Amino acid sequence: MLFLYTLMLINLNKDSEPVKSNMVKIAAVLGGGCLLVVLVGCLKQVGVADPVLLKDPGLGLVQNLGKVLFNEFLLPFEISSLLLLSAMVGAVLLATKDPKQKTV
Repeated sequence: MLFLYTLMLINLNKDSEPVKSNMVKIAAVLGGGCLLVVLVGCLKQVGVADPVLLKDPGLGLVQNLGKVLFNEFLLPFEISSLLLLSAMVGAVLLATKDPKQKTV
């Protein structure tokens, strides 16, 4: 049953499917690689993290969050910001109408 649903969701009609350019494929590989780097970086930090001390007076301050983000997690933070930027650009491109199409 699951196999039939999977076949319904994927497009097996290769004749009508538009051909993707190599730039789109390269962008997809780079985006997937960036996601993989962020996930590996986050999973490496999970085991190393120290327990939170509740008697710390600076706990929960934005200044401390900024120090942690820009010192320990700079690379995953920047990569995730690039992924979010590309997602926003893609959403805008998908939302815009094609001026070549005529409305009836």
